[in-house]
Amino acid sequence: MADPSGVGSLDPSAGDLSTSAATLAAIWPLLGRHIAFHRRLVDLTGNVKAALLLSQSIYWTRRGRDVAKSGGWFHKTAEQWTWETGLSSKEQSSARDALKVLALVEERRTGIPARLHFRLSAQQLGRQLCERASVDQISGAWDDMAMVAEQLGPAVAYYRSLAGISGGVHAGLMLSRSLSLTRIRTRRDLDAWVCNSAQWWSEDIGLTRREQETARRDLAHAGVWEERLCGMPPSRMARIRLDRVLALLTRDVSALAGARDRSAPPGCGLAANSPSPNGETGLSQSQTPVSPKAPSLFDPNRHHSSAQSAKLNMYWSTSVLVQIPTPLQGQEIGAPAMAQDLVAGGGGGDLIFPEQMLPDEREAARRLLRPCADQGQTLLDELSGRLQDGGVRGCPVAYLRGLIQRAAAGSFVPELAPRMASERHQRQEAADQRRARNAEERHLEAQRAAPEYQASVRVQRERLRQLRDDMQQRIAAGRQS
Repeated sequence: MADPSGVGSLDPSAGDLSTSAATLAAIWPLLGRHIAFHRRLVDLTGNVKAALLLSQSIYWTRRGRDVAKSGGWFHKTAEQWTWETGLSSKEQSSARDALKVLALVEERRTGIPARLHFRLSAQQLGRQLCERASVDQISGAWDDMAMVAEQLGPAVAYYRSLAGISGGVHAGLMLSRSLSLTRIRTRRDLDAWVCNSAQWWSEDIGLTRREQETARRDLAHAGVWEERLCGMPPSRMARIRLDRVLALLTRDVSALAGARDRSAPPGCGLAANSPSPNGETGLSQSQTPVSPKAPSLFDPNRHHSSAQSAKLNMYWSTSVLVQIPTPLQGQEIGAPAMAQDLVAGGGGGDLIFPEQMLPDEREAARRLLRPCADQGQTLLDELSGRLQDGGVRGCPVAYLRGLIQRAAAGSFVPELAPRMASERHQRQEAADQRRARNAEERHLEAQRAAPEYQASVRVQRERLRQLRDDMQQRIAAGRQS
């Protein structure tokens, strides 16, 4: 495979590198969760979109609620597939047909009302992977095949949020991969240009030449992509306009909220025998889940093309949330402490952020909260309450994004925010009282240290000694008489 970093270094200035690093730090919390996209599944299914749908089917087979009890069946609507993968209904239909022809995914309608359910054929998947790799099948139950995880091959990170701003799944996949490579190069103090040859993209993510041309055109139309020739012999290179990506990720959140809320009904990943839940949807988080291991039918040991592009970090699925994010490493849940910070350029003045949020996450939250005006603190209070109760097990920014979207759509009802605001006011009053007492004590100490005060104390002590001596003399004279 060609070097994804390109040919040589273009000797960027230190200022450009520092700017790119700062912009990437602001972008990353806004991306949300990602799907682990396996290049070998493209060879197996024949197209990228079917491979993407198969990746999500593998995830839900492992993490869907009560899927094991239902024999591997899980329920998902076309709207939920769109919300998680970015595939339109027509694209889903074509992808499902390809998977059914290969006997990799089964479908059936069951329940009242009848709903479409899916089941991954793990044995068939493992068998076909082994055949393509010319590997002998392991004797025993394929439901516990340890070698299939290795057969899945390297994974790259696909961000659903990037597909939304770039015009489609192919462009989103190309942009996701380029962004991961840009992040790697920036950390190594290299230029941000990456290889852009058709052969390399085909080998890395499976896009055909025609799909690549369409994806690059969509990316250029979105203003996030630029290309040029460099080196001898000339090689085609590409670079992401990070400032434009950041602007697209943060723009018009409120305008997009209503459509996104309607596009992700609750109950994603429910087992076949599970009733549809009545809880609120999990629109507070990006819906691009990916398993931290291979599915329960697969071994977790797999090789990745890069640490940044293939970190698997999705853990749970519930009946209430479409997806629950992964816990941040080292993050402690439950502490209600808050940290005050200024939202630059946002209405509402000073906002108080949960202390659990990292500096980069606060910067991303600042950008998201700018159009929220007076609701900003209420949204942060709701987020703080969810963090305190352990309801947010991953990136707080993704949860905050969903709160902002629901607020813009008019469906946000604060549940924990009033309690958190009351507790914060009580803590503030207690802190004010402590500061007042401390200020009074410092004032008294300053008075006691003044020379005038010390002189008056000495005079008072001398008077007390004189009164004591006079009293002792009177008592002695009375005894003698």
